[in-house]
Amino acid sequence: MSPSPEPLTSLSGSVSPRPGAAPEPAAATDVLPTDLFAQNLRREREAQHVTQAELARRMEEWLGTTIGSTAILRIEQRTRAVRLDEAVAAARALGVPLVSLISEDPVRENEEAIQESLADLAVAEQEWEAARHRIDQTTRLIQQLSAERKQLIRDSSPSEADPSA
Repeated sequence: MSPSPEPLTSLSGSVSPRPGAAPEPAAATDVLPTDLFAQNLRREREAQHVTQAELARRMEEWLGTTIGSTAILRIEQRTRAVRLDEAVAAARALGVPLVSLISEDPVRENEEAIQESLADLAVAEQEWEAARHRIDQTTRLIQQLSAERKQLIRDSSPSEADPSA
């Protein structure tokens, strides 16, 4: 029996399950995204001194449908699930990125994404530099071959000064 493949590790150090593997069940200490959203929504709303009624009104403007302050209360108490369009509307109504409402540490996650992108950029720059070098080499070769062709054409053409022609 062959050993199972190792899990994939991203540049940020997080481990992904091997391809095709079932996701690991959430540990009892894992916080679900809906729980994070509820916690972070309340924290951000209170930090901005926005009432549940005011947040609901702002969200209603963006969504074009009635939300109501009781829906905000129930979302924050985790007795009502939040729909994706409501989550987006709440983030916009509070003027924050959606990721800040669904992440435990959005600053750290953002920094990890920046570092991964910088690593990708460094690789792309190296590839670009190698391609630029190949372009320069190919351009010089084409120039050399073109000069040789001109010389060959001149050498193979009968000369007007040649009396045997």
